[in-house]
Amino acid sequence: MNILIIDNSTAFTGAFKCALNEAELLSDKHHFVFILNKTSTLVPLLKEKGFAVYALPIREINKSVTGLLKYPFALLANIIRLKRIIRKERIDIVQMNDFYNLLGAGSTIFGAKIKLLTYVRFVPSSIPAALRNFWITVAQRYSYKVIAVSDTVLKQLPTRENTIRIYDPVNFSEHINAPTISSGNEIRILYLANYIQGKGQDYALEAFIHAYAQNKNLRLLFAGGDMDLHKNKQYKQKLEERVHREGLAGIVSFQGFTADIEKAIKNAAIVLNFSDSESFSMTCLEASYYGTPVIATRCGGPEEIIEHDKTGLLVPKQDIEAMTEAILKLANNTELRKHLGSAASSYVREKFGKDIFIQNFETLLNSMNNA
Repeated sequence: MNILIIDNSTAFTGAFKCALNEAELLSDKHHFVFILNKTSTLVPLLKEKGFAVYALPIREINKSVTGLLKYPFALLANIIRLKRIIRKERIDIVQMNDFYNLLGAGSTIFGAKIKLLTYVRFVPSSIPAALRNFWITVAQRYSYKVIAVSDTVLKQLPTRENTIRIYDPVNFSEHINAPTISSGNEIRILYLANYIQGKGQDYALEAFIHAYAQNKNLRLLFAGGDMDLHKNKQYKQKLEERVHREGLAGIVSFQGFTADIEKAIKNAAIVLNFSDSESFSMTCLEASYYGTPVIATRCGGPEEIIEHDKTGLLVPKQDIEAMTEAILKLANNTELRKHLGSAASSYVREKFGKDIFIQNFETLLNSMNNA
């Protein structure tokens, strides 16, 4: 089948990585084409991997009056462009990589002869109610299937026969034999996430400051991109300023997006994820897969990846004291880190194995082909 994936991402995100994983896992049986935002930095990556890529000037809804007025016209223009691509590439299935993009539904309304899949990769409750309800209604009305990426997401969607849950797959390469378990000297902590308000770097920094006061061997590395957005750059700058005020330059470090995720994770003793809301969490999944223990907030998706005190640690959202205690608990116990990391690796490889995903997705595609 010819499958067209439409993704709004302008830079590398967990949502994009999941779509790419899917295409790579299924490309031996199906032909994948991508549409990205015209401003996306990801076009060369997809072309390098051999995928056909189109770039459209995708406009998202924003709060400005001008933006709201322009949105319907931009959407209509992109629907026309999309229908041309569908005809040219002989597309059977259009897959929206998140439900807030109305291109797929719009193309079916205007007569495109395709079947529509719509992913929900955001926790619905994190989105303003009016927009959330509208987007969900449209997705369920016009999609053959609406796919929630976790039970957390599925529980927040109206119950419909066409609304299901399929976990994203583990599809990671592995080149380093085992994670580096720090003991004795520096204990490296990694925070792997784009610099976006709500991703939890501010909580991590606050908790680290408290933990460092009790254990001077701790080191913290933030790694992620700002997606070239001013608000994200400001957020990162505030974190950097706090580090300098605390006199922690050299103890807390910052870097941009890292392509070698495995190396970054295996060079760390602990991985943190203190988000306010996660529909799933590729960071938690990757860290667990590679055997580095994770401390994460109970914010949705991580609770389906981590079993508390068995494969990692879970803490309440925005609870600096609990975060500090969890950091010190792992930092001060090398054997516990080894045990949790090993258990986590076994757990996620079984629960989120790529063979399970392939079987589930092929069953879905076969049902669409026969419908």
